[in-house]
Amino acid sequence: MRLWQRFVVMVMVMGLGGCATFWDLPKTIWGSSTRALEEARSNATTKTYDKGYWDCFGTALEVVKKKSYVIFEKDEVRGFMVLMGIPGAVNTTEVGIFFVELNDRQVRIEISSLSSNAKRIVAKNLFQGMDIIFGLSPPDKEAVK
Repeated sequence: MRLWQRFVVMVMVMGLGGCATFWDLPKTIWGSSTRALEEARSNATTKTYDKGYWDCFGTALEVVKKKSYVIFEKDEVRGFMVLMGIPGAVNTTEVGIFFVELNDRQVRIEISSLSSNAKRIVAKNLFQGMDIIFGLSPPDKEAVK
C-alpha cells in the first residue's frame, strides 16, 4: 500500500471510530481548540447569577468589550467565549468564559485558563462589571470613567 493510501485508510478508521480528539486536531493546529480551557474548568472561578442566559451572555459581552479584551472565539449557542489580550498576561494567553444554564432564571459563569493570573484578572473584572450592570453593587470610581 502506498503512503497516501495508508493515510486515507487511517483517517477513515479514526473518523468512523468516533475519535473526538481526531476532530479536534485541526482546531488544535490552528490554535482555536477550547479543549484545554474545558479541561481547566475543574479549577474554574465561578459565580451564579439569578438572571436568564441571554441577559448574562449579553452583559458579559458588554463588559468584555468595555475592558477591550480580544474576543478570539464566541459561540452563543454552545455558551462560551474565549478571550485574549489580557493586560498583565502574555498576549496569546486564552481565558475561557463558559455559561451554564442551571434553569430559566439562573446561570453559572465559569472562567478558566491555564494561566491563574489571567483567570484572576478576567474573573475580577467580569464579575465586578456584571454586578454593577445588574445593580448588585454600586459603581466604583474606576468603572464610572
